[in-house]
Amino acid sequence: MYGLIILLLIVAQPAFAQQPAWYLLSRDDGCVDLKILVKAERLPRLPVSPEDFASMLRERGEEVTVGPLADSPAELSGKVVQVTIGNGRAPVFVTEDICRTIGQGS
Repeated sequence: MYGLIILLLIVAQPAFAQQPAWYLLSRDDGCVDLKILVKAERLPRLPVSPEDFASMLRERGEEVTVGPLADSPAELSGKVVQVTIGNGRAPVFVTEDICRTIGQGS
């Protein structure tokens, strides 16, 4: 029984490893932890992706769209995502590898 559980955990692990770590892109501070959204947007929990963040906002009745940042190059597809909220806010989410690239440019 325990062997089966351990086997399932080992097999499932790569699926979890494939999910990118997301950060919020700040004009002033570069990449910041998504924890800032929990407080600013009064979220019930930490979002794990831009889509998850949008889903939480939709659940409370907000109009939200998720898509690429305008005029971003094709190679950034899926790595730089903007969540546009009906009230005019539009946080930009970036993956960890984009944050590393930004850090190298400093």
